[in-house]
Amino acid sequence: MTRPDCILQPGFKPLTFPDVTCLGSLSPAEVYTIDNPLDWDKGSEWAARADFLSEDAVIVAISLNTLGWKSGLITNRLGNDILGENVVAELRRLGIEGEFVLDPSIDTPYEIVISDKNGGRTYLWKRKVDVLSTMEESDLSVMTGSKFVYADAYDWPYNAPGLKQANKLGIPVLLNMEDLAYIDKCGLDVYSIATTVQVSLTGDLSENFVLNWVDEALAFGVRDVIITRGEQGAYYISKAVRASVSAPNINLVDANGAGAIFASGFLSGYLNNMSPTESVKFGVAVSSLSCERAGTDLPDLDKINTVFKHLKLSTL
Repeated sequence: MTRPDCILQPGFKPLTFPDVTCLGSLSPAEVYTIDNPLDWDKGSEWAARADFLSEDAVIVAISLNTLGWKSGLITNRLGNDILGENVVAELRRLGIEGEFVLDPSIDTPYEIVISDKNGGRTYLWKRKVDVLSTMEESDLSVMTGSKFVYADAYDWPYNAPGLKQANKLGIPVLLNMEDLAYIDKCGLDVYSIATTVQVSLTGDLSENFVLNWVDEALAFGVRDVIITRGEQGAYYISKAVRASVSAPNINLVDANGAGAIFASGFLSGYLNNMSPTESVKFGVAVSSLSCERAGTDLPDLDKINTVFKHLKLSTL
């Protein structure tokens, strides 16, 4: 229940529900791009910077909005401060649906990201429990008529009420695992929650290990799994299809947020009635080109479509 000192932001009166509702934490942020990884106690000149709204769920919501879809956001409360007010104003300007709450008992979180041209990044942030836990009290009604729900494993257990509601309503869920380490999070039953799972193939895990886990996930009821592979593209795997999509050559500037932007491209393809593999191709095109600039703004749609048409799809 909302406390009486919290301020509900006006604007959430949907005549139709969002195509996709994104469920996850939110923080205003800024990113600085540099040429090479930082050395401690040595300065570095930054090449470009950008302000953006951070955490994957809000990046997916904004990217889908840019691609022409109606998106909703269920997120944590923000502080009743200038940062919080600016975030809500930006969400309203973009047309993101949802109930956003300014709470004077907390401070709006903030994040600073350093991203280099090798695809690496580091960041300064605070994921405080008193902020994250406010997700558990969020109004879930925005998702009611959505065609898909997007969520991140790293927000568990604070996103649990929203995920359970999506399952109750029969709405398919794209769960971004990001790292298979989240599979061991207490109470996170990926196999019953997720329709589609997105996972990153990082240097810490062998490809065989991830592929073996994919077979297990499919056996336990997950419909399909997407494995993002950075500059090598992505895999799409279901019981019937095992495919690989190559990535285009790009001038890498900032890979921050690329996984979330990929998810928005995949979901956009799904909403456009593309096949799953074509949706993955579109996701690879969008996310790859987004890495050519600082921040999380999407490139021109004509350029995305040109790259999309030329990406190679092969059988695993």
